[in-house]
Amino acid sequence: MAKKKSKKKSKGKEEEEVFYVGMKDPIEIRRSILESSKEMLQYLQRFEKFKKVRKEKEEEISQLKETMKDIQSLVRKLKKELPKTGLRAGKKKVKKKKQVSKKKVKKEAPKPEEVKKPEEMTELERLEAELNEIEGRLTNLT
Repeated sequence: MAKKKSKKKSKGKEEEEVFYVGMKDPIEIRRSILESSKEMLQYLQRFEKFKKVRKEKEEEISQLKETMKDIQSLVRKLKKELPKTGLRAGKKKVKKKKQVSKKKVKKEAPKPEEVKKPEEMTELERLEAELNEIEGRLTNLT
């Protein structure tokens, strides 16, 4: 049952009136509210994971751009160091193979893992805690 308090002023005195509203099947209503809260928290968790993946993607793209800049500068330096000759090698016509090799060789030194920000993890952990609490309430209702 829900209470509604209202204050009436009569001649300088404050009085509180309490109204009660009857509800049919309050346990079912409570269950539906808790299930809705549970779904909302699951959506928030998915959104937090999405934000994390998007941020990682942006970091990887920026790292790739930096690597490409480094490669381009190294190629320029190499061209400067090589002797200049008037001879050019004849171009051979080679048919390109349309098959893509399934093996991709990735030559990169393992990078040290960055320290994760506790703010992002605390948000996700907080949502998980709320989700567990709501699931506990749901099991108590049945």
